[in-house]
Amino acid sequence: MDLVTGGAGYLGSHLARHLMEKKREVRIFDIQKTKYLPEGAEFTQGDLRDPQALAGALRGVDTVFHLAFVQSLSKLPEKTRWDINIGGMDNILKESTRAGVRRFVHTSTIEIYGTRPPQPCTEEAPTDHPVGWYGLHKLESEKRLWAYCKETGLEAAAVRMPTICGPGYYNHRPILDLMDRVLQGGIVPLMNRGETRGDFVYYKDVLQGYHLCAEKPGAVGQAFNISTDRSSTQKEIVESLIRAAGSKSRIVYVPGNRTTGRLLMAVTGALGFHRLPRYQWDYVFYHNTYSVEKAKRLLGYKPTKSAAEAAAELIQEYAKDREFVRRRSENY
Repeated sequence: MDLVTGGAGYLGSHLARHLMEKKREVRIFDIQKTKYLPEGAEFTQGDLRDPQALAGALRGVDTVFHLAFVQSLSKLPEKTRWDINIGGMDNILKESTRAGVRRFVHTSTIEIYGTRPPQPCTEEAPTDHPVGWYGLHKLESEKRLWAYCKETGLEAAAVRMPTICGPGYYNHRPILDLMDRVLQGGIVPLMNRGETRGDFVYYKDVLQGYHLCAEKPGAVGQAFNISTDRSSTQKEIVESLIRAAGSKSRIVYVPGNRTTGRLLMAVTGALGFHRLPRYQWDYVFYHNTYSVEKAKRLLGYKPTKSAAEAAAELIQEYAKDREFVRRRSENY
């Protein structure tokens, strides 16, 4: 039996379906049912802050895929976010050990590396400046995971991903705004020539990463970047969005350096032109690409799409379910 926490959400529901296609029995633990809940999966409603609910959900479980986490632009109070993310991590680790879980696969993020990581960024890169409270919570969760595994012997692995592109998407409003602009045929401004490189990852490549971390002996005690092996420039990503949407949008290049660029971000943000949080602005100005050589070497990971190709999949799927995704995001 596999347990997927957050399995009624965007990525968790895809993972649950993937596991069922592999003929695995799947139990989902989530705070509520959603329309993404996979048919045929067992559902347990509960809160990560409730050890008793977790204990029930973990009965008979062999592998835990821990995805439940408050996402980065949530409007929940700070203490609530911490109690769910960090308190919940403590709870599920303890209850997993009591239940005799064989393997624990934790969902982390590339945001633990900050917005100016070494290029390409390996798993050994510094984590001194995680991105916002979300990056900080993910980093703290990883620290607790490794400390707990050292103490108890629990077999675990962690996956670190950039933006994941697939049907449903999650609640990152700035990217939804960008896709809306493209779908409406609006102008898309890019700094200089849009040459800053970044990684998006296709959701099926992420599912491959989870599966490998659950099954491969070489995954134990390791964190892996699960990303594309073909990064793309901002220009390539936006052009891919425009083509995939059949849009009449055009790119406008804004000249200037990082200093003037940040000033422009401040002005346009104040005017409501974008909603990118200040602590994420440097993604616009610095390359953010992530080495997957470790995952290839130890797991046999084989990503299938470039960042630009993944972005094309994202906007095509978003267009099919736009009203629901947008409404959910605004209320998140």
